[in-house]
Amino acid sequence: MIYSQALDFSVLLNEEVIALFIFPLLYLLYYFGSDFPFVKKFRARFNESQENFEKSVYFRRSMGFVLLGLIPFLVNAFYFKKPLSAYGLGLPSGEYALYWSLIPLAAVFLVSLLLPAKKISLSYYPEVRKKTWPLSRTIINAAFWAVYLLGYEFALRGMIFYTTLYAYGLFPALAINSVIYALIHIFKGPKEAFGAFFLGILLCLITYYTNSIWMALIIHIAMAVINDIKAVNATKKSEKASENI
Repeated sequence: MIYSQALDFSVLLNEEVIALFIFPLLYLLYYFGSDFPFVKKFRARFNESQENFEKSVYFRRSMGFVLLGLIPFLVNAFYFKKPLSAYGLGLPSGEYALYWSLIPLAAVFLVSLLLPAKKISLSYYPEVRKKTWPLSRTIINAAFWAVYLLGYEFALRGMIFYTTLYAYGLFPALAINSVIYALIHIFKGPKEAFGAFFLGILLCLITYYTNSIWMALIIHIAMAVINDIKAVNATKKSEKASENI
């Protein structure tokens, strides 16, 4: 026999529940926000096409920073009881902080640089669809990646990871975070989704052992920028090969 009991709505005020409620809502707003009529009307001012766009990408990343970063930051600052440093905004610290900072960073850099360009999905990367990539565009693209990922990492590795860590312990927090991270990447295909699952675990462990989101953020930015640079070079080679046929 299954016994039921009255719902305890007081748990809705728990920090981990709030984090797990508001993140999906904010992410859905971010993901589908570009299709909202008033957003489309605003983006129409950019006079861009589906094959040639840049400002729309930067606008979307800025919107992601506001929805995924600024709003969770305000919730943490004004509602959650612990200081912001307790949610990963402090500087790296702890007995193993140096090891969990330098070794994963070096490993990710090495893997990203050695990964064959042909394994990068050119249908998605780079998001900025421009044929010419002067240094100024590369820097601006990297800057907007940094802005977006600052919000993204604070939401996932800051708010969600730490609130679930305090509520449930390390392994449940790792499981919750890596599952969410993998689900976010499903639309990019199985390779990205499975990769995100294991990368999510690594980034959470880095955050856990450094008591900070900053190393996870640096690694994430480095991966995004390197992928874009390699995708740009691969696209150029592909176009030259087509011209020579």
